[in-house]
Amino acid sequence: MRKSKKITSILALILVVSLVVLSGCSSESTSSGSSDGVKPLIIHDDSWEGTDLFQVSYWTDMQCLIADPILEKDPETKDVLPGIASDSQWSEDGLTWTLTFPEGMKYSTGEQVEPEDFIASVEYGRKVSPYADGYAAIESMEVDGRNVVVHLSEYQADMVYNFQSVFVGMIDKGELDTLSSDEMLWGCHPYGAYYVDEYQPGAHVILKANEGYKTNNPMLKNQGASSVKEVKIIFTGENFTLAQGIQNGDYDVISMLPAEYYQELVDAENIDVHEAYGAEVNYAEINMTDPLFQDINVRKALIHAISRENLGMYLSDFEKPAYSLVLEKCLNYSEEAVEYYKDNYGYDPELSKKLLAEAGWTDTDNDGFVDKDGQKFTFEFNSRDTEMPKKVAQSVQIDLKAVGIDMQIKTQNWSYVNQDVVDGNFQIGFLGLGWSEPFLLVDKFCNRNPECTNPDPENYNAMVADARKTLDYTERTEKITAIQKKLFDFATIIPLVDNTGYRCWRSEIQGIVHTPTGGFYLGDVVTDESGNFRSVK
Repeated sequence: MRKSKKITSILALILVVSLVVLSGCSSESTSSGSSDGVKPLIIHDDSWEGTDLFQVSYWTDMQCLIADPILEKDPETKDVLPGIASDSQWSEDGLTWTLTFPEGMKYSTGEQVEPEDFIASVEYGRKVSPYADGYAAIESMEVDGRNVVVHLSEYQADMVYNFQSVFVGMIDKGELDTLSSDEMLWGCHPYGAYYVDEYQPGAHVILKANEGYKTNNPMLKNQGASSVKEVKIIFTGENFTLAQGIQNGDYDVISMLPAEYYQELVDAENIDVHEAYGAEVNYAEINMTDPLFQDINVRKALIHAISRENLGMYLSDFEKPAYSLVLEKCLNYSEEAVEYYKDNYGYDPELSKKLLAEAGWTDTDNDGFVDKDGQKFTFEFNSRDTEMPKKVAQSVQIDLKAVGIDMQIKTQNWSYVNQDVVDGNFQIGFLGLGWSEPFLLVDKFCNRNPECTNPDPENYNAMVADARKTLDYTERTEKITAIQKKLFDFATIIPLVDNTGYRCWRSEIQGIVHTPTGGFYLGDVVTDESGNFRSVK
């Protein structure tokens, strides 16, 4: 999911030259709407990489219309909810997991969902998915009636979250056994409320309702097929066109509201705007092997010089300053980590100047910048070239100048920033991680190049491994908090921005079920006898 957008990207193999029709049943479709005259629901979304949820590295929230996860999650309590599986039970030692798949749930092809499909899907994912590490602890699986019993080599705390994401859904074993990798990419039919009936590369997809669909998701009142029978997902459109189009009815849903039109759409009487984004933290990493930053007190001086109040004035409605690495929308979030950062690494320019002076950095030539042994304190901040990172860089630059540090800004594509950190070719790099579960995050923080940013990798990795094996949620949160404190004490990582996003739809559409972390469901949308959803009272 986009708010389930993941960290890395891989090439999708889209072997299409012209219009391709991919039908999961015999119904006809057109790109302009249903044959009975009912207008399809029109959604704008980012382009899709394919329908094979295991092969792709990127999956938008709207793609979740075609593929359910094995389990759902309560957006408020974070509890595990039924999804494709109607029940999920763990043994006390966390090494045996039993999932139940009831009868009567059908793919769009008409085939019934079977427990064997779960095993085949997981085994397929372990071969092709870029996120197979999320369930690497599975040792064996067996069918017991309508149950699948999963045996683990060790408890893996982040595994359930992976099965609550669409990257581990279900595909019919028959398709997995017969389709090639290329055919799977756009030709498979994951279990979901809709299926792809028509795909036009770079332009749109047409979705049709899966009439054999059933869900066990308690967030939905209607647990059967959706009454919205056709959805058109459009990939093209400039921001101005989207903002105007949603207001005049050309679009019904915008999956990611353009930031520059946020206030206009919030103020529009006929538009509903809702937050819909998972946890995404943007942060800086300091290269401690650089001669300027080898002294931990110099790194601390830089950290204490940064004002998040000043930073907040540079940010849009989509962003706010961050004081932790595991954010509030993330599992195992703790206010204790926030308070620890504020107490120990908060804004204190006088302390920053003191630490610099104690390290020998003073302004000997009265040019406004500190120097040492004839060298001015100048370094390069390696920033992504998009709007928010550039604003963050400008804010930090002003703060550091106030304590006598000359920060130069370098901007480039995010992939080059990441690679520079991996290669050790940086002084400070501005990075981002988006995922609402902490272990993928703590695996990455200060570990893209441990030699440059992690002064204690052995103990740090042992803490992460121990937390990952911890069954109790509260105890695991305490361990995640301790991991964050250790990262802060390295003084090589600076949380800066908590990034969010919004989607919107026309107010006349009633019954959309959504969550603030990206969930989007059409099963409860109200329609009239003809299937129209507009202006239904």
